[in-house]
Amino acid sequence: MKYIFCLTFLAGLLTGMVCTRANGMNAVDSVGVEKVGGKVFVLHKVNQGQTMFAVVRQYGTTIQALREANPGMSDQIQSGQTIRVPYIAKAGKKDSKKEERKEEKKEERKEEKKEEVKSLKPAAVAPAASAPSAGSAVSVAPNGIHKVEPGQTLYRVAVKYGVLMADLRKWNNLTDDNIREGQELIVSEKGAEKVVASVAPPEPKVTTTTVVKDSAKAKTVVPEKVVKPVEEVAPPKVVRGKRKSESGLAEVIETDESTSKFLGLHRTAPIGALVEVLNEYNQEKIIVRIIGRIPDTSINDDIVIKLSSRAFEKVSPNSKRFRAVVSYLE
Repeated sequence: MKYIFCLTFLAGLLTGMVCTRANGMNAVDSVGVEKVGGKVFVLHKVNQGQTMFAVVRQYGTTIQALREANPGMSDQIQSGQTIRVPYIAKAGKKDSKKEERKEEKKEERKEEKKEEVKSLKPAAVAPAASAPSAGSAVSVAPNGIHKVEPGQTLYRVAVKYGVLMADLRKWNNLTDDNIREGQELIVSEKGAEKVVASVAPPEPKVTTTTVVKDSAKAKTVVPEKVVKPVEEVAPPKVVRGKRKSESGLAEVIETDESTSKFLGLHRTAPIGALVEVLNEYNQEKIIVRIIGRIPDTSINDDIVIKLSSRAFEKVSPNSKRFRAVVSYLE
């Protein structure tokens, strides 16, 4: 009996020790919190017999993260040793929203890739790109206009109405995917057509004006053609006569009056007649008009013609007299 009592006592003692050890293993034995380089670490005091793997399981981290937090630490941790454990916060409401937003971004990227593929291969990819995601109900907007709700993105609007994001940008003249709460968006082709029709300018009115021309005023008066009579041109007079030639001396008319005309004095040639004068020395010729008679004196016995100073210089510039041949019509 005494032997059985001793065995029972020892069994109870061992059971208590095991339970106490298990409770110590499961407790979070942290002695403080430390922040290094923007990261938060829990300072953990190692329990007796506790391994690195047990610490990792206790705090929900990894062995690699534990090693990086404690550079130079041996994998054989010792009882009573204080080590850093990376703090991993539980995902709250904000974190879940961030994750949801990330998923939306991924979906938007997928949608944009589909649209790019559609532009390259419209016949093969268009049905898949334009179709809404599986399990989503396609809505129909009244008048093809949708009012943006709080927190709604362009991707969500496209999924809601089963249209492409590219079409939404085109119909609403959007340069990017940013939309604001309360903004009205065109979400169908019919809506786009209605908006275009509402802003189309009215056709200009054409006013037709009838112009009645006065036949009396409009009549063009053509002036009568005046025919001028053709003036009869008299035929040139034919000068008929006998040509007469004489030879003798020629000299200049001595007078105070000077003239630039070729004039001459002769004994018998008609007044006004044109007389040809030839210088026998140099064969120069001139035509002079007879304006008078040579005085009948002994000084002029050998003179056949007298010339004006201008005419004389023309045929005999270096002498006062020269031998001349005079010819004219009688």
